[in-house]
Formats: sequence, C-alpha cells, structure tokens
Amino acid sequence: MRFNGGYPLTFIGGVLAVTLLLLGGAGMLPSIRVIPRSLWENAGLAWLAGCAAFVIGGTLGLALGIPFSILSGLAVVVCLLSGWKAWERGDFTECGKSTTNFNRASTLFLGILGIGSITLTLSLPINAFDPLLHFAYKGKILFYEGGALNQALTGMEGEAGLFGRIVTHPNYPLGVPLLEAFAAWLGGNWDDRWVQFPLAFWAAAIPPVVFFGLRSISINTAKIGALVSAAIPIIYVRDFLSEDNVNPAMASLGNTSSLGGWGDLPVAALLAGGCALLWQAREKPCQRAGLVAGVLVAGGACMKNEGLAIAGVFALALLFAGALFSKGQTEKSRRATWIALAALITAIIPWLLLRSNLPSIDENYLAHFHPSRISHFLLGGPELVEKAPKVMVGQAPELLANPPQRRMLVPMYFGEELFDWRSWGLLWPLVIAALLAPSTRKDPNQRWLALLVIGGLLLYALILLITPWYLPLLRDKGIPERLMLHLVGPASMLAAAWCSTYTEPTKN
Repeated sequence: MRFNGGYPLTFIGGVLAVTLLLLGGAGMLPSIRVIPRSLWENAGLAWLAGCAAFVIGGTLGLALGIPFSILSGLAVVVCLLSGWKAWERGDFTECGKSTTNFNRASTLFLGILGIGSITLTLSLPINAFDPLLHFAYKGKILFYEGGALNQALTGMEGEAGLFGRIVTHPNYPLGVPLLEAFAAWLGGNWDDRWVQFPLAFWAAAIPPVVFFGLRSISINTAKIGALVSAAIPIIYVRDFLSEDNVNPAMASLGNTSSLGGWGDLPVAALLAGGCALLWQAREKPCQRAGLVAGVLVAGGACMKNEGLAIAGVFALALLFAGALFSKGQTEKSRRATWIALAALITAIIPWLLLRSNLPSIDENYLAHFHPSRISHFLLGGPELVEKAPKVMVGQAPELLANPPQRRMLVPMYFGEELFDWRSWGLLWPLVIAALLAPSTRKDPNQRWLALLVIGGLLLYALILLITPWYLPLLRDKGIPERLMLHLVGPASMLAAAWCSTYTEPTKN
C-alpha cells in the first residue's frame, strides 16, 4: 500500500467498492420474505447483482460519453440508496432466520476455499497477459483518461493514414476494467494489487448462489450443489497439483490461475447467479427475481466476449426447453421467464452500442461464422499452421508438410477435459449421468439447464473450430478449459439435481 499526495490508500478504495456494490445489489434482490435465503446466500447474490448493474450502467455511460468520474459518483449514490432500501425492508435481519444446515466439516471446507480464494487473488500480482493487457491497461485508461472512446482504444492514424494498434483486442468488454477503475477512483490512486479487490469474490460467490438456486428441491440437494461447485479445482487453479502450481516462482506468470484479473471467472459466477435466480423466479414465482436474473447474465456479457455468446445460448435454451411457451407451467412462471429474457436483451444493448465504436482486431468471430469456413474444417481442412510461432520463424517445416486436421483436434481437446480430474474433479462425469437421466428431461428447470450446458459446449467447440488462431497454441494457453469454466454454475446445479434423485426420500 502506498500514499499518493495524501489521498486514501487504494486498499481502502477497494474495500469501499466491495461494500458499495454489496449494498447496491442487496436492494435489487427480492425481499427475504418473498424468497427466503441465508446471509451467506444473500451476500453472494447481492455481490453479483451489484457488480452486474454497475458494469452495465458504466458501459452505458461510457457509450454516451459521460466521464468515468461522474459515473462513479452516481454509482456511489445509487448503491447507498439501494442498500438503504434493503435495510428498511428488513433483509439484513431476516437473513438470520434461514439456515443452510451445513455440518462443521462442510462449513470449514467452504470457509477455507472462500477466504483462501480471496486472499490468493489479492496476493497475486497483475503480471499475466490477459489481466495486464486485456483488462488492467483499459482500467487505467478509464481511471486516468475518463472514457473508453480515446485513441488508446479506438486507434490512431499516422501520416500515411495507417491504423495504429495500441492495445490487443480493443473490443474486449470493459466489465473488469470498470471494477478496477472504480476501486482506484474511490481510493484516489491506482495500485496494481488493490484495484483487484472487487475481483476477489467471484470464486467465493459461486457456492452460495448454487445453494440458493437448488433450495426449492431441498436443503440437502442445495448442500450437494454448493459442495460440488466449491470442489471444482479449475475455479481456483488449472491442472491442480501440476508442477507449475506448486512452484511459487511461477505464481500468476502462466495460465494456470483462474483467480485475479481474468475474465472467465466473472462470466462463470454471473451465469451461475443468473441461473439460480431464474430457477427461483420460476418456482416461487417472482418477477423481480426474473428481472435480476437477466441482469446477471447480461453482466457476464460485459466481462468477456464469450459472455455475449453464452447469453445467446441461455436465451435459446429457455426457448427450446419450452420455458417461454409450455403449458405445463403456470402463467406467472412463464411471465417471470419472459421478464428475465427481456431484461437480458435490454441490458446487453449498452455494450453493443459501445462495441460498435471500438475496432475489432483478431476478436471478430462473427466474420468467421461463415458456412464455407465451417464446412472447410468439418470436412478435414488442415490446421492454420502459418499461425504457429515456430512456423513463423522457420523452425517447424514438418508442420507445413503435414498439418493436423482441426476437426480431430477439437473433440480430442474437449474429451480430455471432460475426464481431467485435476481440473474438474468429478463434475463432468456427474453432468453426463444427469444428461442421460430421464428425470432431467421431465423437470422443466433441469431441462433448460441441460440445454444450456450442451449448447455452451457445442458453441465453444464451434468457436475453436473456426478460430483464426493456431489451435494447439490456444490449447497450451488453457483453452478450451477456460471456456468450459463459464458453465460450472449450471453444470453443478444439474449434477446436484440428478444426485437428489438418489439422496432424497421417495415421495409416494
């Protein structure tokens, strides 16, 4: 921690950012009397709701050209008013009346993982490629320059009219940079360690929201879901117990950590929260829960480009599962689902407006979703070896002579991940069992979660099939597992719901 001209420490700014976003999210949620939940569940949901609303509102303000300092000041006022609303209706005191019924061992396990993930996030420096160049650099632009539409992101023209590449992927969403810049603004200066404070709670928020979503089945099922989601190693680190992960000298220098200033864990946490809230919105039913569910999924779209794609899969899963039109559910459940979908579409618009003013460099995947390109690789077209680093420097002539087929690489990479216990534990075998179970197809909520998981995996397989990058290099950087990480919330809920068919007493 360091002082900067007498301003408060950025550490304090980080703490204030977390407190304000928690208060802001708490007021957005349905009353505890409408949907009961414990303090633990409420904190996880409130945190995700506050973050989602802040990045959506901040993105809209940036698209309209409002200076970041004004946006931050408005956010402080709104969060305080929202927190006061939650206090007035008694949410903070009512939380104590709901229990999770965890035993001491489970409570200790969840506590160690939650507190440990927060501590480890704040201990890691911002020195990996994505946290440094995709996110923190843009956060500095927002903090110091006051807006996104400046030359650092929009590009620069030289005397010959050439486009200047200032940052990598300028059209990456600004959710993480907004949160970092908010902590810096509240603290009065930028500190690479403490601006990560608002990013330290993603892993800790996933188990409570999974628990909340499964409450309507039973507390026992909710406990299974929370423990399953907490025990997925890749949420914290990829390839658990591999050599890189036990070497302190390599801390945060590679692609092994999921914690810190990356974009994948925020997408995973927000999607988990959106799924949990929508499940409850349909069960109670509750229109406000549906509204916030849509906001959370849209918040994921503001964190990483793939969040926009998975939001589309989320909407299609609801459509094809019959959640929007099926007569086998109440009118109020359908209405809550429609509200979630409308909120999702509306809340994504600010990012689409801002994105239209930012150049696409390497990340314009829509241009690659062309039938001819897809059929080229599906029919056995060779890997793009000219993008391989060794080929670019003339050190791998054998690749040019005999390039691998991408249609063989994609299923191999995903297959390896599905049964990689070091990264996923038993999550995917449980999910596969759930997908094959008749009970999953019969239950409306499990059905749309199943379609979301299947659709997400197929979408990411298609993205890797048509990517302009050299695919084996992406594999070395932790893809597809970093994409599959986005699905841990619905996958955990699906696995726990299937387990409940064997752990819950049979109803006569």
